[in-house]
Amino acid sequence: MLQEKQYRREVAKKASIAGILSGEFLESEDGTTALNANGVQIKRVNILATIVNKTEIGEAYKSMVADDGTGQIKLQVFDDAQQLFGKAEVGDFALIIGKPRAYGSERYIAPELIKVLKDTKWAEARKLELKTQQAQTAAANENATKDKKTQLPDDMVSKGKVEVYQAVKELDKGRGADMTEVAAKCGNNAEALIKEMTKAGDLFEVSPGRLKVLE
Repeated sequence: MLQEKQYRREVAKKASIAGILSGEFLESEDGTTALNANGVQIKRVNILATIVNKTEIGEAYKSMVADDGTGQIKLQVFDDAQQLFGKAEVGDFALIIGKPRAYGSERYIAPELIKVLKDTKWAEARKLELKTQQAQTAAANENATKDKKTQLPDDMVSKGKVEVYQAVKELDKGRGADMTEVAAKCGNNAEALIKEMTKAGDLFEVSPGRLKVLE
């Protein structure tokens, strides 16, 4: 019997409201939508914020506005989460977990949990956490850029060695290829590459100034 695929709930990632508002919605690898906020892919978000507004129009429309000091965002309460509307009042500081969403140009959160916190010192701790997270992401992106820049010269060197190797084979008529002709054919960096390849054993000098490939 086939084992049923287990449902894995995405981790609610810590973020600032500013990060959610400025992030870009992208299609993730599994085909679902994720928010790219400061280099972090988010499907469920975890914010600490103060409720600054509540709006209720009958049973059909209920929403709140949360403010974490970096920006404000609407918490749109849908039918399956009506009970969350009464969990916090204006002025309450709360932990909010939900899914970031967009409708046209508007960003909002569809909340799954709203928990009022009595100690507002958590806000300062969260600011420090997010600042550290952003610094780590920036450092990782910088290192990735450096690695890419390093890879480019490495690729150019490899390409140059292939050209030297092919030139030696082409110019060798039996007594070895003339080193001067190889260098002239392969460009300014050829002499350095020839020395490196000879030292590595990829080429060998059969007589002064004449090269053969190691086959």
